[in-house]
Amino acid sequence: AKSILPAAVAAAAGASILTTLALQYLNSRLKWRQLCRAFRQAVVSAQSSSTQLQLMIDGKPYNCNEPLLLRMREAAHELNAEFNRPERTPKERTRILQTLLGSCEEIDGVPDAIIEPPFYVDYGSNVSVGRNFYANFNCTLLDCAAITIGDNVFLAPGVQLYTATHPLDAIERRSTEYTRPISIGDDVWIGGGGLFLSRGS
Repeated sequence: AKSILPAAVAAAAGASILTTLALQYLNSRLKWRQLCRAFRQAVVSAQSSSTQLQLMIDGKPYNCNEPLLLRMREAAHELNAEFNRPERTPKERTRILQTLLGSCEEIDGVPDAIIEPPFYVDYGSNVSVGRNFYANFNCTLLDCAAITIGDNVFLAPGVQLYTATHPLDAIERRSTEYTRPISIGDDVWIGGGGLFLSRGS
């Protein structure tokens, strides 16, 4: 009896560890789906109730820390981080992009775009890309206003597109920012490290 008890305890402990690992694995596999739902909910909430979202998109002074806008941005960052996780499969990344980006040209229901992680957006929903889009590693799109990208556009590593801008007055700048859209036409190639700032008022 003395020899059976430790074996039984060890077996129970082993089973518990396997169960924990299995649950962690399943949670990891399902997390991106949960984050997709959370992002969609945050976007709908901001679109229906935010007093600042339309001001931001229209390029008017707005408060970027309004709770609904802040939640939308946080949800985008969380989903964006999930896209960048090494364990995500190409199919999972495709589904994430279909949720995260405002619009993306598709072929047979699949985005006609290749985006190499890591890739960063601010809101995601203000980005529209055309056919045959390619973004190499470490591109950043701060899409507080619309970022519209045409067909056959290639971004080399480290390209940065910033729509956000700030008042020159230091006091005003503490609580207010505004935006300007960025539009890129067809058949454009932007070389490594290219930095595009929105034009101020």
